[in-house]
Amino acid sequence: MPSCHEMKMNQVYVCEDCGLELKVVKECEECGTTAPAETCGCVQGCSFDCCGSPMKLQG
Repeated sequence: MPSCHEMKMNQVYVCEDCGLELKVVKECEECGTTAPAETCGCVQGCSFDCCGSPMKLQG
């Protein structure tokens, strides 16, 4: 699963086990398109997991 700075508007991430889908409706303002990934100030690493596995970009 990508970090928050890699997730872009309208992308859909899916859990391959249960089928849950998450759609990006707002990009991370701190780590989004206006700031380079190196400046991401997230205290804990962003992780988007479901059913014990990272969610995947639908494609």
